[in-house]
Amino acid sequence: MSVRLVIWIASGTLVAAGLAACGDEPPVAKVGKGGDQATSQSAAQLPVVAGPQAPLAPAADENAALAARVLAALRRDPAVGTLGIDVVGADGAVTLFGAAPTAGDREKAAKVAASVDGVRSVMNNLVIVAGS
Repeated sequence: MSVRLVIWIASGTLVAAGLAACGDEPPVAKVGKGGDQATSQSAAQLPVVAGPQAPLAPAADENAALAARVLAALRRDPAVGTLGIDVVGADGAVTLFGAAPTAGDREKAAKVAASVDGVRSVMNNLVIVAGS
């Protein structure tokens, strides 16, 4: 038998074995109630638990809800309600984007945003554009 044929058969066998195992999950050892018992359980069945040292970040929907509350407060205010202001929220910090016609309108928008419950800080990125 030639060396090429042996290599070809061996690689085919390895590929077939790999494909046969594709759907199987490797077993994971889990300590039982006795402390030294081990049971087999797939990784997909194990519960996911955050460790005590891992701080949990606010969910994206909480940040979106904060931004929506700030945007609603801005639209209710007659001085800045018609300005095209976008709001992004992240863990209590909100950022204002857009344009304001005067420095006073820019500051008013920041004050309105800061007054919303849950806002810890405001990054005012509004630019002053006369006639905006």
